[in-house]
Amino acid sequence: MADGAAGEGGSDRGQAGDSRTEKCLDLFFGSTKPLEGPLSVLEKAMRTKQRVLVVTRHGSGVRGVCLGLVSAFDKHFNVVLRDVDERYTVLHKRAPDEGASGASAKRWKKKLGYYKRHLPQVLLRGEGIVLVSLSGGAGGEENAAM
Repeated sequence: MADGAAGEGGSDRGQAGDSRTEKCLDLFFGSTKPLEGPLSVLEKAMRTKQRVLVVTRHGSGVRGVCLGLVSAFDKHFNVVLRDVDERYTVLHKRAPDEGASGASAKRWKKKLGYYKRHLPQVLLRGEGIVLVSLSGGAGGEENAAM
């Protein structure tokens, strides 16, 4: 009876360390067959515990870059990353000066602010993801991208 229960509900690959990953993949995709296409990059990163570089967007362009370990993902490209280093930009708008005259007095001042932060865990919605790439490894490419 124990053999039948293990064969029906779970993965029988035998690796205790990979059981959580297998259960996650089974939950999202319904089977343990190898993935193809872009999702295979996320699967490979999750299995090999490689960091991935994720470029994110907002309404009017690229928002920033996240570098972290893949914890989970689904078919909509929603991705859970942990140990994340993020660099992002925010457009700050400042009201025109009251004392200034001329055409420049009516324009709002715009300034792009660059920020960096570390997050223990983050969920990225697939709709906001532009690009996913496996990071280099030794840290050379990671620092160049960040």
